[in-house]
Amino acid sequence: MNPKFAPSLMGMDLMNVREQIEGLNPYAAFYHVDIIDWHYAKNMCLSPQFVRQLRKITQVPIDVHLMVKEMDLELIDAVIDAGADIISLPAEEIGQNVFKYLTHIKERGKRFGVVLAPSTPLSSARYYLNEVDLLTFMGVTPGFAKQKLIEPVLEKIQEAHMLREECGYHFETQIDGGCHEATMKKVSETGVDIIIMGATCLFEQDPNMEKAWGKMVRQYEEWVYG
Repeated sequence: MNPKFAPSLMGMDLMNVREQIEGLNPYAAFYHVDIIDWHYAKNMCLSPQFVRQLRKITQVPIDVHLMVKEMDLELIDAVIDAGADIISLPAEEIGQNVFKYLTHIKERGKRFGVVLAPSTPLSSARYYLNEVDLLTFMGVTPGFAKQKLIEPVLEKIQEAHMLREECGYHFETQIDGGCHEATMKKVSETGVDIIIMGATCLFEQDPNMEKAWGKMVRQYEEWVYG
């Protein structure tokens, strides 16, 4: 069974947001929005205000990945108030405050996601995996597109699926970064539930998003099934 696909909106043409989103709405499983503060990674990307404008033109669930230092509830509330459905936080940043954050997110009626950097072991989340709704594996060092896949991450995805089956966890898995022609077959073989697609695989395929999505799916099937 093919995974679901989630467009990473940092790869889109920000001069044509409405046109592209309206083209993607019939197909996307989620929209993946990165909010980066320059300290976590040397990049500045999208914002809560972008999420607010996005919410006006889509009913597709919005997954916001907060890549920030000094995480606080004020920022979490800002993206929730803007219309986010899933709040995904870096495991290495939330540390001892994880239960405060996940409780707050769920009390506000949203889904809780955790993001594992390539060097962060799955075991770092073991005491709250039963609370996780979306488990994201960074296939590259966070911050920039078009990096080479860090392949040990694929083992972590398989480990997560085994734990999910053994313990009855409900989280979905997704991979962010490093998915392209040379790696897509290996990625697919992990059984990952969702693949985040960005500039290379989706937005650079065609200015028309319906055509771009079709090309992306055909390319995926060719890479995986030959």
